[in-house]
Amino acid sequence: MAQGRGSLTLDAMTTPGRHFGFAYYITDRLSLRPSLGVGYSAQYGTEINLGGDVRFELLPGGRVTPYLTGSFNYLRSPALVQYDASGSPQSSADPNVARYGAGLGFRTQLKYRLALIGEGWVMSSAFRDATGGAFYGQQGLQPGAHFEAAVGLSYAFN
Repeated sequence: MAQGRGSLTLDAMTTPGRHFGFAYYITDRLSLRPSLGVGYSAQYGTEINLGGDVRFELLPGGRVTPYLTGSFNYLRSPALVQYDASGSPQSSADPNVARYGAGLGFRTQLKYRLALIGEGWVMSSAFRDATGGAFYGQQGLQPGAHFEAAVGLSYAFN
């Protein structure tokens, strides 16, 4: 089912800071996609992932639709360990992080309203597992451009 102007979809993605988002199609090719993710850990507290994507579909209307995407995310995570450029943990890191990037993706129809999404971006910083006893269960953030991939499902309401 091709998404047309005025269509609304729900996306569930597996990106770091997993999230749900809605998409609103401004035109048959261009959509705005605000997103929100929330998590809680008794050890570290509440994590919030708030962001937005812009998607431009190159060949709308086909079973497989390639697209260009741009992304900006704000992440608040008390469990986040930030690293400097040399790879050493920062002792007084801010739990608030802004990330941005751009990439390519595809959407392929599975059923009439359900689609599989695959995306790859170049992002402004990289998530990695934090190492060492004091960082158990935490993620680290390394500055610098890197590649990131995700998959998800999209459901079209109209």
